[in-house]
Amino acid sequence: MRIFGDDLEFLVEVEKGSVLGHSMVHKFGRNAGVPNGTWEFVTLLGHTVWPLSSDTPVRIKAGNALDTSTGTGAREITVEGIDDSFNEVTETITTVGASASTHTTTSFWRVHRAWVSSVGTYGGANSSEAVTIENSTGGTDIIQIGAQEGQTQFSGWTVPINKTAYLLEAHVHVDTNKTADIRLFTRDDIDDTVAPMKSKRLKLYLDGVEGNFMYDPSGPEIIINQKSDIWFEALGDGAVSEVSVDFELLVVDNNL
Repeated sequence: MRIFGDDLEFLVEVEKGSVLGHSMVHKFGRNAGVPNGTWEFVTLLGHTVWPLSSDTPVRIKAGNALDTSTGTGAREITVEGIDDSFNEVTETITTVGASASTHTTTSFWRVHRAWVSSVGTYGGANSSEAVTIENSTGGTDIIQIGAQEGQTQFSGWTVPINKTAYLLEAHVHVDTNKTADIRLFTRDDIDDTVAPMKSKRLKLYLDGVEGNFMYDPSGPEIIINQKSDIWFEALGDGAVSEVSVDFELLVVDNNL
């Protein structure tokens, strides 16, 4: 969305928390190994579908011994997502290094962000090994913090209950001298899991992107309803590609 003048001032006030019932969401993701000829989510884990189809507590997967409550790496990880009542929530988990952590008390339908919220070394983050969030019993990797990055990278989000999101803009970058196809999907009602159920819907398709591309409509064209997903996927067009996507959402309470 082309933002200037009064529009810019309004969004700045939203970001400051001065506009009742409005908020901004910035999401960014990266996939360093988008396969040639195969679609994957723009995320470090390279999912091909959403990893969860029901709510579950989550935990930190067994990782590096330095990422522990008394270690030099990550001591706590904060997880953000959508709970079993479809509200956006956060919960902090204490790291246990080479063992899996205890699971959250919150049951998550979606985890769309996690970050290192406490460390043992000034200026540090997690150790030289990635930190992965998985389901409470293990076996399903949900989201990942790259080695020494301190924050997940996932180009997707889920709208909480009683809110509506408006896509303002998206910035796509594909590794130089390589091309990738990019597509954007939404899916309504994440708890609709019994056939016949809601289909995902294509909202944007970009052929053969190389370098930078900016999706910058004159006004919000893509609206995402409550309890609904938005996410980007990429496909290597002739070679394995590196792709990153970041996007901005304006989120508005439905009762205004």
